[in-house]
Amino acid sequence: MSRLTTAATSPQTNVALGKIATQSPTTYPDYPAPLAIDGNKDTEFSAGTCTATVYSLQPWWRVDLLAQYQISSVVITNRVDCCPQRIDGAEIRIGNSLENDGNNNPRCAVIKYTSDSSLYNFSCNMIGRYVNVIIPQNGTTLTLCEVEVYGVLEVINKLNLRVKFHTSEDMTNSTTSHNILQKLLPVLSNEMVPTLKLYWTRQPELEHENQGGSSERCGV
Repeated sequence: MSRLTTAATSPQTNVALGKIATQSPTTYPDYPAPLAIDGNKDTEFSAGTCTATVYSLQPWWRVDLLAQYQISSVVITNRVDCCPQRIDGAEIRIGNSLENDGNNNPRCAVIKYTSDSSLYNFSCNMIGRYVNVIIPQNGTTLTLCEVEVYGVLEVINKLNLRVKFHTSEDMTNSTTSHNILQKLLPVLSNEMVPTLKLYWTRQPELEHENQGGSSERCGV
């Protein structure tokens, strides 16, 4: 008996939007950590849409994505009205550990301040639940106007399906068996799982010959 396995994926979106954010101590109640994942990219601190920590040793910010994601990129929006150079040297870290508040996770990038733009876009291609921004230098303030995290949910479970069909084609041919999978895709996909990856774990086998001479194939 053959096996057909499906794995679900989704179009990449900003998976940080509206998740759970926290940061190192702050005395500014009007500039909490969630402001960096509210979808507002206003770069003026006076607009009240940016975060702020106190002047401290190694200030940090973290978002909990609530699940493990395949993260392709992280986009940081910096403030521009004052002190934008404070972001220089900040590190983006991604992983599943909360050791040292998540700041010991693997590093994706180091931000190099530039006056040319308030946006910093980094390709990461990493897997993790937590995304941190930390300034490792001593004595500074961390301010973030927006943090966008793009990726797809890491699929852990796989679904095995049993399918039975009649065909006179040679299913031992890799091209033929691949074409069968392509025909199944629109049938199995729906709005909840917009994209599926299908593959055989075993090639379909001949179950029996019927009286008409066509072969009945069975796959799972």
